[in-house]
Amino acid sequence: MDRPDAERKVHEKPVALAGGVAVYLAVAITFALSLVLDRTLGYHSLGTIQMRWYVLFGAALAIMAVGLIDDAWSLRGRQKLLLQIVIIGLMIGAGTQIHQIGLFGYEIKLGAFSIPVTMLWLLLAVNALNLIDGADGMASTVGMIIAVGLGILGFVGASPLSGVVGFALAGALLGFLVYNKPPASIYLGDAGSMMIGLFVGTLAIWSSLKESTVLASAPLAILAIPLFDSSAAIVRRRLTGRSIYATDRGHMHHLLQLKYGPHGLLIVVGLACLVTTVVAVLGEVYSEPWWAMLGVILVIAVLIQTRSFGHSEARLIFNRAAHFIESFFMHPERCEQSKQHRRLQLQGDAPWELVWEPLVEFAKKHDLAKMKVNISMPWLHESYHATWQSVRLPERAQQMVMEVPLFAERQNGDEMVDISVGKLELVALGKSTAIYQNLEDFLTKLDESKGPITKIMLDLERRQLKGKGTTVAPVSRPETETSETVASKAGETAEQPQVDSASHAVSSS
Repeated sequence: MDRPDAERKVHEKPVALAGGVAVYLAVAITFALSLVLDRTLGYHSLGTIQMRWYVLFGAALAIMAVGLIDDAWSLRGRQKLLLQIVIIGLMIGAGTQIHQIGLFGYEIKLGAFSIPVTMLWLLLAVNALNLIDGADGMASTVGMIIAVGLGILGFVGASPLSGVVGFALAGALLGFLVYNKPPASIYLGDAGSMMIGLFVGTLAIWSSLKESTVLASAPLAILAIPLFDSSAAIVRRRLTGRSIYATDRGHMHHLLQLKYGPHGLLIVVGLACLVTTVVAVLGEVYSEPWWAMLGVILVIAVLIQTRSFGHSEARLIFNRAAHFIESFFMHPERCEQSKQHRRLQLQGDAPWELVWEPLVEFAKKHDLAKMKVNISMPWLHESYHATWQSVRLPERAQQMVMEVPLFAERQNGDEMVDISVGKLELVALGKSTAIYQNLEDFLTKLDESKGPITKIMLDLERRQLKGKGTTVAPVSRPETETSETVASKAGETAEQPQVDSASHAVSSS
């Protein structure tokens, strides 16, 4: 059973897993029946059955078993990755390798890089389909459209068996979508999503019009949507200083479902995949490989421009690039005094400047070198990132670096408990023991921020409950500190930074 949580899952009730077993059986039976009919009726149109096909189905069965174990007992990320590498390594050893990449009519020979590129590509495909499987019908819809596109490429090209498997996979997912569409009664699970990723990643290599060892523009474009989602997740987490394995609610299915609803999500994603697939297939058929890239750019541009997905990641990249370029044209004497200030509301609309601006003022007053904050409340769809730092940081040997969690208060029974809602990173010049006193003052300042953070969180939770039509009961607290007292304290703490923030904005302008 897939049980809901507040970190990344959007369903509210436990849902059955292991739907990937049904999909695998459907594909395997269709593949076997197609071979039997082809031989029995005397067509022999599917060609010689090479050993690589049996290896593919064996590898898909193995990776499905890994997914079932993960669904049942939750493997660690590194354990799952290691098993994926072993299974893909066996496929590579059996002959599945990308010897060259065909882009826009140009062929790039890989030579000694053939094995690592093949490994990287199949890992990307497996995990991209796994990451995108976070909402009812999401992976089924995306996988079905991708499989149809790869199946067409297989039939049009020189690999009819790729066409058979592509259409078999698409048919299996279409049948499964009956039970997987919102509200879903069963999920693919990691077993199904990773298995589908392995199939489509391999078919993308084998479905080329020219040669089975070429990864061409069209298959890359067909897989553009899941690859865009996983790439955006890596960019978002790396540029905000979080681990790429961190969970959040910033994936495509989270944002699109929040904006368009569960059925609108499938329509938008389905249309995006359909556009990239149709354009890619037409470009391959008419020998116009640049059509594939044009279709991908168009779809991604529309998603970013409408702020459906990718807008925050694009702003992160733009801001980082702008400050990087600016540093090249800055006079060395200004580097010590100049500060770069970036603030980005990744999700939500809460006034986090009330928490951030007082900390920035403290950093200015005590001549700190860098301060970075990440606030994440997935259950409220709130995420805020801000950075304030000198253009030239102190030498690493003289840096004092500290990372501390940010807390809010939440009631648990009759007592108030602290919950972690983010992280703050601090870098200062540690040339003397005076830094110890600055740190003590900073931690005191940081403790004061718990009041405003708690107030913002409570306001967001009340607004969420009100939006669901739930009657909001007053928040009870221990007798020693009533809700009115805490709210008053939080309000007093929050009001002063608002004035400071306004004056800071005027002086910055």
